[in-house]
Amino acid sequence: MKIMPNKCLAIFFQVCGDNTERIMKRDSLLQQIQHAVGGEEPIFFSSSELALLTTDDLPEEVMLSVGQPKDGVMHVEWDGHFFKADGELKAYCQYVWTRKYWDEPLGMPFYLDLVKRSVETREKTKKDVRFLQWDDDGTYIHLSYECTDLPNRLSDAYNEVIKRQSWMEEAAEGVSRNAGILASETAQKVSGWGSSSTEELVNIVETAKTTDDKGRSLEELIARLFVEIPGFIVSGRVRTETEEIDISVLNGNSDPRFTREEALILVECKNWTSKCGKDEFVLFKEKMENRKGRCSLGFLVSWNGFKETVTKEMLRGSHERILVVPVDGRQIREAVRSNAFMDCVIRSWEAAVNT
Repeated sequence: MKIMPNKCLAIFFQVCGDNTERIMKRDSLLQQIQHAVGGEEPIFFSSSELALLTTDDLPEEVMLSVGQPKDGVMHVEWDGHFFKADGELKAYCQYVWTRKYWDEPLGMPFYLDLVKRSVETREKTKKDVRFLQWDDDGTYIHLSYECTDLPNRLSDAYNEVIKRQSWMEEAAEGVSRNAGILASETAQKVSGWGSSSTEELVNIVETAKTTDDKGRSLEELIARLFVEIPGFIVSGRVRTETEEIDISVLNGNSDPRFTREEALILVECKNWTSKCGKDEFVLFKEKMENRKGRCSLGFLVSWNGFKETVTKEMLRGSHERILVVPVDGRQIREAVRSNAFMDCVIRSWEAAVNT
């Protein structure tokens, strides 16, 4: 009788354990689906759980959406749901947006009108979507459409729906981006942006007396440095009903580190006499999370450094995709002296990833 080596045994039992866990998880999901039959609201599974299910597992009486609970609250990842009609898997997709919290450079009606036109064009050409509704009551705009011809595995179907959604938002995103660049460039010219060199700005940052001068000089310095990085398009301060963002960067850089990040990079600047702490780190991270899934990277710049609580908070979130990169004044001064801000950004990014 041939004895199986210990390492092979370990792998064998691990595979068996993994399969057992997948089977148990799938059974649990199927039970939840059965309990939802006849319900009026969709049930929520995470995107990873969808990989355990196929179209055959979804009864026609159940609506299934994507999200997962966090701190007792359901975090919805997609504004829509899957359903079956006459045996075919379909996806209902919608935008229910309000003007009150819209902060993009292009007005919400114009943005969603471009999305609507893209849906109508795709319906005529690719025939894998169907326009459903457009309603503008002056406060909210409701746009909805349906996706058809979806893959059998629900995780593949979800990825396909998100891919189509990005395609239909592409034109609107481009127009909004260009509007933001134009508005930012005009505002910078009016305010005298660019009249001082980066070396002079470093001195201004360190000698500024008022809170407003300290903040604005650091914002201009950091914006000027990010402009020098190939592929980065920088716009200035953005205010919404609920928050303020110092610097917004459109990510078109070809470096492998950044091509894997989302399209939007946020930058927050703190020119305080004290060090930046955990609270500021958490608030900035929340701003990134509020960018409709389009921001995975942000730079928190604190001229006078960071408290130890920031490092502890970074360790707490080390498993998350969103990455906040701390940068202090010493690093900025060195980058300006050596004319190597890109190197500073890369080193800071690598340090944050490995924290």
